[in-house]
Amino acid sequence: MLKHLLFSVLIIAGGYYYWTTRPITHGPGEMAPNKPKQEKAFGVKDIQHKNYTVSPLAKFEMQARVLAKKAYYADKQSDILPYDVVFGWGPMSDERNLDHILIKQSNRDYKWEMTRPPIPEKQMKLYSANMHLIPANLMIKEKLGELREGHIVKIKGLLVKVSSDKGWEIKSSLSRIDSGSKANEVVWIESLEIL
Repeated sequence: MLKHLLFSVLIIAGGYYYWTTRPITHGPGEMAPNKPKQEKAFGVKDIQHKNYTVSPLAKFEMQARVLAKKAYYADKQSDILPYDVVFGWGPMSDERNLDHILIKQSNRDYKWEMTRPPIPEKQMKLYSANMHLIPANLMIKEKLGELREGHIVKIKGLLVKVSSDKGWEIKSSLSRIDSGSKANEVVWIESLEIL
């Protein structure tokens, strides 16, 4: 009897896990057609957050599709940067293109594998980005935890430089056309809406 009960609990737990983590589909078409918006952050003061100084570099706003998400728990940045999310917009928010791409995240970066290039690789880089995310409060951190592949989100915040009291720093890219390890955005999220 106990075996059957345990088996039933595992089946229910597995079903719940699948249901709450499965990718969201939308069908063909660009779900987030516009590029992120960025403007200089004049007069925005540094933010003291935990044991870090968060220095604003630009105001930032975007609507994008979640292509992949990874939680970090044990690296030196995980205390302030608990999640990295790969976002896509324009052609990289269209399932007709995404069905041919597998996105992998590791070591705070991302790469893709393809059955066939759905669009030129240069365009794939122009319309996607790996972003290191800093939630401004606990509610936003919880929302980040709920994000799944396929969610369309609207984010408002700042592109920032983070300086640790332990002597390391990480600085956001201010361009959507760069690539490589220093091309990631570091985003202080003040507002997150799942559409």
